Amino acid sequence: MQATPETLSLLTTYLSSTVSPDAHTRRSAEESLRQAEAQQGFLLLVLELVKADGVDMVVRQAGGVYFKNAVKRLWAGEEETQIAPGDKTAIKAQLVPIMIALGTAQTARLQSQIGEGLSHIASLDFPNEWEGLCDELVNSLTPDNFVINNGVLATAHSIFKRWRSQFRTNDLYSEINFVLSRFCEPYYRLFQHVDQLLQSPNPQSLPPNSSLALLSQTLILLVQLFHDLSSQDLPPFFEDHLSEFMGGGEHPGWLRKYLDWEREELKGDDDDEAPGPLQKIRATICEIAELYAQKYADVFVQLGSFVDGVWNMLTRVGAGTREDVLVSRALRFLSVVVKMGNHKAMFQAPETLRAFCEKIILPNMAIRQHEEEMFEDDPMEYIRRDLEPSTESDTRRQAATDFTRALMELFEKDVTDIVKSYITAFLQEYAQNPTDNWKSKDTAIYLLTSIASRGSTQQLGVTSTNVLVDVVEFFSQNVFADLQAAPGSVHPILTVDAIKFLYTFRNQLTKDQLISVLPLLVQHLNSDNYVISSYAAITIERILFIKVERQALFTQADVRPFAENILTALFSTIEKGGTPEKIAENDYLMKCAMRVIITARQALTPVYEGVLNRLVNILGEISKNPSNPKFNQYCFESVSALIRFVCDGSPAALPTFEGALFGPAQHILTNDVAEFIPYIFQILAQLLELHSPTELPPSYQALTGPLLSAALWEQRGNIPALVRIWKALLLRGAPSIVAAGQVQGLLGIFQRLVGSKINDVYAFELLQALYEFVPIDVMRPFSQTVFVLLLNRLQSKPSSQFNHSFVYFFAFVANLDNVGPDFLIGVLDGVQPGLFGNLLTGVILSNTQKITIKHRKLVEVGLTKVLTRSDSLLIAPNRAYWVPTFLALLDLFTLPQDITYTNPDGEGDLTELDPEETGFQSSFSKLGASEKSVRDPTAGVGDTKLLASGELSKRSSAKPGVLGPLIAEAQTAEEKTVTGFVQFMASNGHNIA
Repeated sequence: MQATPETLSLLTTYLSSTVSPDAHTRRSAEESLRQAEAQQGFLLLVLELVKADGVDMVVRQAGGVYFKNAVKRLWAGEEETQIAPGDKTAIKAQLVPIMIALGTAQTARLQSQIGEGLSHIASLDFPNEWEGLCDELVNSLTPDNFVINNGVLATAHSIFKRWRSQFRTNDLYSEINFVLSRFCEPYYRLFQHVDQLLQSPNPQSLPPNSSLALLSQTLILLVQLFHDLSSQDLPPFFEDHLSEFMGGGEHPGWLRKYLDWEREELKGDDDDEAPGPLQKIRATICEIAELYAQKYADVFVQLGSFVDGVWNMLTRVGAGTREDVLVSRALRFLSVVVKMGNHKAMFQAPETLRAFCEKIILPNMAIRQHEEEMFEDDPMEYIRRDLEPSTESDTRRQAATDFTRALMELFEKDVTDIVKSYITAFLQEYAQNPTDNWKSKDTAIYLLTSIASRGSTQQLGVTSTNVLVDVVEFFSQNVFADLQAAPGSVHPILTVDAIKFLYTFRNQLTKDQLISVLPLLVQHLNSDNYVISSYAAITIERILFIKVERQALFTQADVRPFAENILTALFSTIEKGGTPEKIAENDYLMKCAMRVIITARQALTPVYEGVLNRLVNILGEISKNPSNPKFNQYCFESVSALIRFVCDGSPAALPTFEGALFGPAQHILTNDVAEFIPYIFQILAQLLELHSPTELPPSYQALTGPLLSAALWEQRGNIPALVRIWKALLLRGAPSIVAAGQVQGLLGIFQRLVGSKINDVYAFELLQALYEFVPIDVMRPFSQTVFVLLLNRLQSKPSSQFNHSFVYFFAFVANLDNVGPDFLIGVLDGVQPGLFGNLLTGVILSNTQKITIKHRKLVEVGLTKVLTRSDSLLIAPNRAYWVPTFLALLDLFTLPQDITYTNPDGEGDLTELDPEETGFQSSFSKLGASEKSVRDPTAGVGDTKLLASGELSKRSSAKPGVLGPLIAEAQTAEEKTVTGFVQFMASNGHNIA
């Protein structure tokens, strides 16, 4: 594709349309880009627009996002669309200059997007296929132009930062050493130069391209790179120059110095929410100190100096939000040092512990003005910050709590006594004037929580408590009154504190105690205060999630009195959002609805139609503009769970579900709501699977044509659900599918899937369904072509997953009564004489030992059928493969059983119904409730070893004198194994004739 004015104009239109508020316009533009990206030179055109100063910034931003995402999808070559080798070379040649050109404050976001794409390319190509990258970066550094230098350093950081989270491998260490040998010396000289410039007494005298603002950004990048380069192992160069970086002798240490160094103009304005350059520099230095304390303590002799520096810095920082990230990083560093234990002497003095409490813990535990404002003006952000702490947005309260708990690990009694004294004082202040002093009680509750918990997880809450603190007593004396107080009688934040106390310590209360407070939580669901109603939903959901020995603590009988009221309140709050975006904003509410449905199960049968209608209405609204993937998942999971449990007890309800859901499903498919289509196919498959296995209703039969549309199969996220629904369609309607000539279309889809490393497992699932349900006479003419496609993949460095899937497929087809092993042998040897034997020994038998426990039973049955149902295997030349197959089967019988694997049926394990435990995926999220149990092709088989014994005995009786010599030959090769099996046969009355 050439960079003509016409193509650039068209590309500009596409990119600007990807950020249109109209969903149809967005999807149309995205599809146009997908089609265009197959053309050579296309991504180079995108980069052309991104770097062009005269192009609208909205278009450039959209181009940066598109380039990043396209590179992540296409660079590895696993998609059908491929980036031409020439384009790859040209893109890599442009990336560093583009990163440098985007090194200004105005284009920082653009640089970040291109940097992510560059980082992904480097993770695949550097250094082996991009050897010149590091030298190009080093050679681009200048002594006086820090716009260029910052672009170079940002590029280096985008490449090296991935090392922080990678596991140690020889290839990784080779890459790091390759970089260190070229990068360390110029990096050191630049750090030294920047430090000297920053010490200039007159910043106004600095050259234009070396301003204080530019230099501060350079220092941020330099300290980030120091972290990157140190993340796996201590670079020898850094160890040799540790005194210059950390301090020692007469050198103050560049990193240590900047904990104390002050430059007001680099702190930002007091009202700024985002950290200024100096806060960013110091926060990264705290991260480095934490890393060195944990990994390189033997050489980090400056640790004590850093502890003093961080402690003094914390006593100086202000209360503004711009300091929050720095305070969190600093407290995390101190927490790590405390937990190490071997520096106990630094902290154990009573006056030191009290000073920590007074000067660090208490100031950072109190609620601040901006948090009160957030509670009122941005309740969703208040909730997220409180419940979803992250490295990017740690709250001071969370950091202070973590530091308190770190101190508790070494000084539990001392810290408990100190903090208890403050709790008592704060509660007394509150008692004197509850209206004005509500913040004192709020602080007291947070302090109590910090010392009461000894172990907790975000998912499970507190798992162990401090024996010196009576949590239940504190709840009854100081918290319960706020939980049951009339609306408006206490400050709403104290009501939230009371609910959150239940949320935090839910595991410390008995089931009866929790049931007794559920009515109060249900009342709070109806609160006009958004945070109160949300916390009530969050707490109800986590209480219902409690498990004891992997079984849910609460049953449908427990929630029957509340279930309808809870769902009604939740749906009303959700629907108040008005717009699709606001309706889907609070995924906690929908998650609670999902949990109530999963817990209530058949208890909802009397009211399910009302629940279903509310869910369908919500789906209809959010489908206009899907904006929150978690909310979407929980909403569809709620629908799926309602179908599962209501139809389990009342099969007659199925038409009601179909009547309510077919319309929205048609709307979503017609309007190509891409985010929802995988869910819709899973719901449709679930509904179809509830019909008789011998019945294909007309409404589903009408889907078969549209479900062959190539456009549907182009979206990776659709494929698992599409394959599932086709399996259900083939089971029930293979004759009509054959009559409509749709088998060829399905084989075309198989061909497409099997060529993709990402989707080949679904190719096998589809192929297995075709051989199982379509008459073999229909499949026979296509079978050689099918196996040629499979063989082509086997010859092109297949993944272990592909090999395992092929072995399973071979055993699956061999096990089918309507197909059998001789069909397979005939097809393979028809492709090429002797191919069956080569494939059997080279691929199938060499991988049987590697088959997962989950699939082993089918492979054992399949090999048994090969040994006992094949006539071709008893005559030359394939007779030579009977003994190796027999020995491979016996080896499978000697593998240990994995008793942890079960195939759930009936009620199933609640774990499979929890998206938190199954996880979200960007391209496809499985609905845990929709697939009640996996269909087992060996369901009628018990002990596979006993089956093999009996089948071999029958085969021997049918062909006397044939198997005996073969087993004797096997006994010569593996005497102990074969003798043991023959004895096993005899003990079960089975013999070889």
